[in-house]
Amino acid sequence: MKPSRKGSLQTALAALLLCSAAAQADAAAPDRRAVTVSGQGEVSAAPDRARLSMAVEITDPDLKAAQAKVNGIVRAYLAQARALGARDEDVSTAGLSINAEYDYSNGKGRKFLGYHVTRGIGVVVRDLDKIGDYLQRATDAGINNISNPQLESSKADELQRQALAKAALDAQAKARALADTLGVKLGTVHTINASSEAIRPPGPQPRVLAMAAAAPGGNEEMGFAAGEVKYSSTLTAEFDLLP
Repeated sequence: MKPSRKGSLQTALAALLLCSAAAQADAAAPDRRAVTVSGQGEVSAAPDRARLSMAVEITDPDLKAAQAKVNGIVRAYLAQARALGARDEDVSTAGLSINAEYDYSNGKGRKFLGYHVTRGIGVVVRDLDKIGDYLQRATDAGINNISNPQLESSKADELQRQALAKAALDAQAKARALADTLGVKLGTVHTINASSEAIRPPGPQPRVLAMAAAAPGGNEEMGFAAGEVKYSSTLTAEFDLLP
C-alpha cells in the first residue's frame, strides 16, 4: 500500500513547524553574558634549606689519572660535608661525563689535549647558617665549578596553594566589582586557567663564591644573607553574568 500524499504533507508540515519553533526559541533566548578577569596572589616565606650544585673538572692525557684526581676530590669533599652535618640522602654524586678534547688552532689538524672528566655534586643544606662553610670547604677540597645556591622552603607546596587561593579571591573581587558597576549579578565561574612560580632571592654572586677560598668560613665572612622566597600565582577566570 502506497502512503497517502496527504499524510506525507502533514508529516512534512509538522517537521517544518517544529524547526520554526526551535529557531524562534533560539532567537528569543538571550545571549550568554560573561566577564573575564585576571587575579594575582603572592606569599613570602623565609627559606629553610638550600640546594648546592657544584662540579669537579679535570683534564689529563691519562684517562685513569683524570678519573683518580676527580674521585679523590669528590671523596674529600664528601667527608667535609658529612662533618658539617650532611646526611647521605642529602648528597648526590651521580653526575659523570668524559670527553676527549682537541686543539684545532695550529691549522695542521687536531692535537689531542687530554680527557676532560667532570663529576657533579649536589648537596641539600638544611642549616642555612652553614652555607658559607659548605662553599668554603668545597674550594678547599679542589672543587672548581660552583653554581649559585638555590634557596627554597620545605613548605613550598602549601605556600604555593596559599598564593593560588589569593589569586582566586583577587579575580573574584574584580569580577564582583565589574558586575556591581554594570548592574548585574555575578554568576558561577565558568573557566579557570592558572599558573604558578617560585621567585627565589639571588644567591652569592661569582665574586662572593671566589671569596670562599680565602674566607675563614661562615656566612658573615662571605656577606651572605638568605632573604625570602616568594611564591606567586596568576590565573584567568571567566564568570557568568546574570540579569
